[in-house]
Amino acid sequence: MKKFSLISLLIIASMILAACGTPAEPEVPEVPVVEEPADQGACPLAVEEGAVITFSGWGDEAEQQVYRDSIERFKSICPGVTVNYTPVPSDFQTKMKAQMAGGSAPDVFYVDDQLMTAFAPSEQILALDDLMVEAGVSTDDFISSLMPIYQLNGKTYALPKDWGSLGLVYIPKAFADAGIDEPTADWTWEDVRAAAKTIAEKGNYGGFCMGSDWARFLPFALSYGGSYASSDNTTALLDSPEVLDAATFVADMFEEGSLVRPVDLSTGWCGEAIGLEAVAMTTEGGWMVNTMKNTYPDVEWKAVEIPAGPVKKADVIFVNGIGVNAATEYPRAAAAFLFYVTGYDNQAEIVKTGFAYSTHPEQADLIVDENDKAIAQGGLLPDSVVAFWGPNTGKVNDAVSQALERVFLGDQSVEEAFAQAQTEAQTVLSE
Repeated sequence: MKKFSLISLLIIASMILAACGTPAEPEVPEVPVVEEPADQGACPLAVEEGAVITFSGWGDEAEQQVYRDSIERFKSICPGVTVNYTPVPSDFQTKMKAQMAGGSAPDVFYVDDQLMTAFAPSEQILALDDLMVEAGVSTDDFISSLMPIYQLNGKTYALPKDWGSLGLVYIPKAFADAGIDEPTADWTWEDVRAAAKTIAEKGNYGGFCMGSDWARFLPFALSYGGSYASSDNTTALLDSPEVLDAATFVADMFEEGSLVRPVDLSTGWCGEAIGLEAVAMTTEGGWMVNTMKNTYPDVEWKAVEIPAGPVKKADVIFVNGIGVNAATEYPRAAAAFLFYVTGYDNQAEIVKTGFAYSTHPEQADLIVDENDKAIAQGGLLPDSVVAFWGPNTGKVNDAVSQALERVFLGDQSVEEAFAQAQTEAQTVLSE
């Protein structure tokens, strides 16, 4: 009460001065901060009084429910903050850029490599480092490979909310139908090819499903010893012998009929092809657990760790984060929400749903579904990487996908397609 009385006196005084003809700058009172007790289960930060924030991200109904539940848990420890959830299931990045330009972006939102590139250099998203120190949050709390994508010029602009990797997903009865053994964790891509060829020749199932997708191709390239770019993200490596060998292997599978694309199976994606039992194998992530449970509950499926190549075994790691709009009226409340959602307690709850893996390394053993565990192993391999090649990651990845598409369509040879991709990728890496 004393604080508000003082503010009232200041306002009255400024009015008197104005009446007397003396110019005076109006004094804007600071937003009161609500202190929370600093014990376990408390709000991560002292937050602004009456804070109302908007949180937005993409995702289907299952993902949306994960974050509705997270918001309810947050309310129990930060009751002074109102969180309005506005999911954007499609075209999220495009809409977010438009909202940011128009000054209507949400206070807290999903951040991927595209939005990190769009917003961090101009500091349209809040650098979190000072508030992290205050809240006792460290980048060391997270799986180390997930962090570089969200750091720029020594500052941290987002924290990883979840991650995923790929595993070899398959239909057991397709193998029984062909009279061959099911995949194991020590399979190689040559094993996949041989099995896919046998199954395809039997004629009741497609062999191995893969579209023109940079993400599904990356484990091949890595396992052949390749990469899309140099470690400092300045030099494209798409025409390297290693990448060309991996692409040739994939192209040969397609030519012989052991590899089929989703379109060849009249499906939208390879996970759907598994659910419809149209194909024996594909590489998909932990999202298959809920997809199969909710959409194809009667279909038996299994998963094993990503196969190995001639050089090593390595997987792609997908990661998405959460950041804070630098223009938010309530930066402390927004950061408190971010810290809670990406923190240990909430991450542990999310893992139980089967939606995604915790971004905290010590929580890897919380995954309960056996297929989910097998898929996650790929992300924990020492040579697995987050697909991040600097600010123009998306354009580099697009160059790979388009090269694969040209190969599958027969428009170019592997060498021609990836030579063009190399030029395209090098151009954007040099920007």
